[in-house]
Amino acid sequence: MRMFPNCPGGLRQRCALRWLLALGIGWFASIAIVAASPTDKVRIQLRWLHQFQFAGYYAALEKGFYQQEGLEVELVEGSPDRQPVREVLAGHAQYAEGNSEVLLARLQGERLVALAAIFQHSPSVLLALRRSGIESPHDLIGKSVMLMDNRNDPDFLTMLLNEGISPDRVNVLPSSFDFADLLEGRVDAFNSYLTNEPFLLQQRGIDYTVINPRNYRVDFYSDILFTDEDELRNNPRRVEAVRRATLRGWRYAMEHPEEIIELLITRYGVTKSREHLRFEAEAIRGLMLPDLVEIGHMNPQRWNHMADTFVRAGVVKDTNGLEGFVYGEFRERPLPAWVAGSLLGGAVLSVVATLLAIHFFRMNGRLKRAENEVRTANQMLTEKLAEIEDLHERLQERAMRDALTGLYNRRYLDETLGRELARAKREGYPLCLALIDMDHFKQVNDTYGHMAGDEVLQHLGRLLRSNAREGDIPCRYGGEEFALVMAGMPLAAARERAEAWRSLFAASPVRHGQLSIAVTMSVGLAAYPDNANTAEELMQLADEALYRAKGEGRNRVALAG
Repeated sequence: MRMFPNCPGGLRQRCALRWLLALGIGWFASIAIVAASPTDKVRIQLRWLHQFQFAGYYAALEKGFYQQEGLEVELVEGSPDRQPVREVLAGHAQYAEGNSEVLLARLQGERLVALAAIFQHSPSVLLALRRSGIESPHDLIGKSVMLMDNRNDPDFLTMLLNEGISPDRVNVLPSSFDFADLLEGRVDAFNSYLTNEPFLLQQRGIDYTVINPRNYRVDFYSDILFTDEDELRNNPRRVEAVRRATLRGWRYAMEHPEEIIELLITRYGVTKSREHLRFEAEAIRGLMLPDLVEIGHMNPQRWNHMADTFVRAGVVKDTNGLEGFVYGEFRERPLPAWVAGSLLGGAVLSVVATLLAIHFFRMNGRLKRAENEVRTANQMLTEKLAEIEDLHERLQERAMRDALTGLYNRRYLDETLGRELARAKREGYPLCLALIDMDHFKQVNDTYGHMAGDEVLQHLGRLLRSNAREGDIPCRYGGEEFALVMAGMPLAAARERAEAWRSLFAASPVRHGQLSIAVTMSVGLAAYPDNANTAEELMQLADEALYRAKGEGRNRVALAG
């Protein structure tokens, strides 16, 4: 009996080859299906106890997102003795979630790789009771402060160094992880999370102060999903699967917070109240910004800035170890990984294997050429997208700036003041608004001309910009009026700063050709929570204070109230 009776004699060999190829491909496909079954066991080390902070991981596990990727995942609670970086380096977990200590470990020589930044801003803050009088990092000098350690709390160390405070001047104690130490006065400031401890203080009606590193030029990514280079090199597909499923879980958790809260209480035994968990969920949304930023997004330039911040603060010597830290920079497109199953004996399979080897050998050259072309095209596309993103950012920046002074404009102030005030309320720190008006500016224009007036405006703009902290928002409000938003600045400290600007401006006349033009300014100050509770009240009260300063003789600072 002839095989392939419908094939002409001259084509039977080709028909046989096609049949054998089809048989072999089907055989290998069956092996691949078996290999794709959920047998990859993975441990993910969480940073702390079960809570909404890790909502995306619970969602990915309970909704089957990990299983759909062929993963069997175990989520491991953190504790003082089980820290994420240490657990990954020791091989106890392949993946973990950590804070800026992940970057610090990388710069110190550990080959860790950041896969995704879940929080765009860090929740790590210091809390102090309002009655202690602690309102800024300088108030911590000589006080007792509980931190984890320099490796796990580099945000705070960097904040102190940025403010010119040697850590030796602060009595740093190892954290007891017991919030009662702050409440009962055994410590002056306590390392906390914006998503957690403020709720406890609010529930008890206790006034408190938040010292947030973000207000002192330390704005770091947080809750970073990471692994090490060995895992990425040996299991690139698994790394991508863990990352993909985790981010999918976070998207689900942000869209279904009540479902995750129910899960935490019923499945994970979390003892926090539903109100506490809702507070945590809302605070986390403010740190993730999921409506504005893609969950997990990482900007390599921001990582560079974080690393440079560590160097400037003297935490590390240099940034030489940073290359390859961000997932997209390390990853190379892997070639297909064939999983060998149990080989069936027989002559037919030997022939199939030989033919397949020949076939794939011939295709491999074409595949490599195609991959090179794709890689080149991807590189070109990436460069173009970077150019477009840079142009977009520059256009956005231009729309927010005053063309003459380079400060933010009134539109930006109107959009930002309410948002900054909401954050101050949420995080429990003061916020001051200064409205500034140059005295007798019309006389400058009438006497010296508008070009001289422009130079005076630019001079005041430079003065405000050079004396603003990182996080302050200096604006040209319109005409000769300026504004400065100062987050985390108590009213008394804001008054001292305003008096310093006023004196400096009065003592620095503007040169215009051969002329020296002396100008003064008046300042009105209003603050939350001292005398305003909304952005509108802040503007109105600061404006009234400015009007009073002018009415009392100009060249002075007046407070609202």
